[in-house]
Amino acid sequence: DIAADDLLAVAHQVEQSAWKLQVDAGIDRITVGDYCLYDNVATWAENLGIIPKRFAPLAPGMDRMFSMCRGIDGAEALSMKKWITSNYHYMVPEVDESLGDLSSDFSSYLS
Repeated sequence: DIAADDLLAVAHQVEQSAWKLQVDAGIDRITVGDYCLYDNVATWAENLGIIPKRFAPLAPGMDRMFSMCRGIDGAEALSMKKWITSNYHYMVPEVDESLGDLSSDFSSYLS
């Protein structure tokens, strides 16, 4: 197991290394938001506020996103979908009338 703070510290180092590689390569428009800790689709679902009712009581952020991907006691994980004929799988967001008003949060991109 790894503590959340340690995981985020490593992720931040990886992100900074990627930015440096882009700058060193002469790229003048550096990407942001092109990495994730678990699943890109689940990360965007969390950012956009597309949270199934069974996970809504959890606090927004990394723990809720991991719970949606892996499931927790009393709340089944999002289903996985295979991307065309590749071996890549992604988490499928659940969009239905129970979502109510979406509240997106992109603060992680602004900090």
